[in-house]
Amino acid sequence: MKTLRIFSLAFAVLAFSSCSKKHVDCVPYSGGVIQSNLQSMLDKLLSDYKTKYPWYPGGLAMKVISKSGSWFVSSGMAAGTNSQVHFRAASNTKTFTSTAILLLLQQGKLNLDAKITDTIPGTSLTYVPIDADYAIPYRDRITIRQLLQHKAGVFDVSNSTIPDTVTADVPYKGQDYISWVESSDSTHTFTFDEMVGVDAVCRLFYFRPGTGYHYSNTGYSILGKIIERVSGMSYRDFIQTQIFAPMNLTQSSMPVEGTDQQIPPPFARGYTYSPGVKETTLSNMSANVAEGTLITTPDELSRFLRLLLRGEGVLNTYTVNSIMLEPMNPPDTVTSYSCGIMYTTNLGYGHNGAHEGYLSRMVTDPEVDFTAVVFTNAWNLSTGNMNGIIEQLTSLLDNACYKAKYIVQK
Repeated sequence: MKTLRIFSLAFAVLAFSSCSKKHVDCVPYSGGVIQSNLQSMLDKLLSDYKTKYPWYPGGLAMKVISKSGSWFVSSGMAAGTNSQVHFRAASNTKTFTSTAILLLLQQGKLNLDAKITDTIPGTSLTYVPIDADYAIPYRDRITIRQLLQHKAGVFDVSNSTIPDTVTADVPYKGQDYISWVESSDSTHTFTFDEMVGVDAVCRLFYFRPGTGYHYSNTGYSILGKIIERVSGMSYRDFIQTQIFAPMNLTQSSMPVEGTDQQIPPPFARGYTYSPGVKETTLSNMSANVAEGTLITTPDELSRFLRLLLRGEGVLNTYTVNSIMLEPMNPPDTVTSYSCGIMYTTNLGYGHNGAHEGYLSRMVTDPEVDFTAVVFTNAWNLSTGNMNGIIEQLTSLLDNACYKAKYIVQK
């Protein structure tokens, strides 16, 4: 089976250690009853899962914030694990990219419904270069809003095999493009131009813009390029100075170089189980800039999401409620997707992330002041397909969030 480094299951839905100790740091409340209940809940979820998959190498870590306090609990993780442990948050990155685009909108620097070939306000520069790399199908019909909502029909190079039926004379027909490149250079630095250029040369797309929905990492690569051209800064510099710094996210980072494969300490080691355990902590994330490269901690990711959707981050309440979440008020399905964020009925707003060795879920419900971030540091590929990962996201991560919400509101 082709290994997928990073993907999202938004609609499909620390070191390996034999130590059995559980670790908790929290703001005390009600004599530790909530703390104890959260810990027991997480322990049981992992125990039940390992009964089914005894050799599963991962653990669980969870940060919860409510009006009553905040708590961190973990189970099956390395000794000393706390809410400052670093992990790869993968597609949760998209909420940061959406925030960056909407911040530029809030500043009057772009038009959300502009075509990507239109001119940036006050300049003679177009949102994307009018060159061969960006000559993707239907380029002159794609809007920025459609990219944010995965309604542009942009073919996802990082998640989909290049069809062997493409007419272009390229050596990677029928292959995963990223794997093909890394087979000869594991430290290759991928760029926005390169990833989008694959779609252009191969003439790949899913549908005409605005006529469907298809999750697309490459669509977010285009948004990364737009952020750079509108702001005059690199994607990483814009995120660091305009989002990380004002929101005091000092332990979060966005690697962009192919050689930048480490995770800052303290970190959770990532694993795959297929069966047989393989460590996958180190990774070239450069192909996933703007859509999946985020490294962060449970503490910072939960704080970011909670403040953002309360209108207390870098976006004001109008931008959050009327633009970022507007198509989901009220949501008409169990799960719906808006601008870099999804809504799940009875749970709240957030995203999930999956990069080889790491699965995560962030969610917040501003109405009741509940926020949670939970991750596991292993992929279960023992089923021979992605069903094992879907099961992890539902039975472990989503289940943990539902149960945590019940516990803190009880």
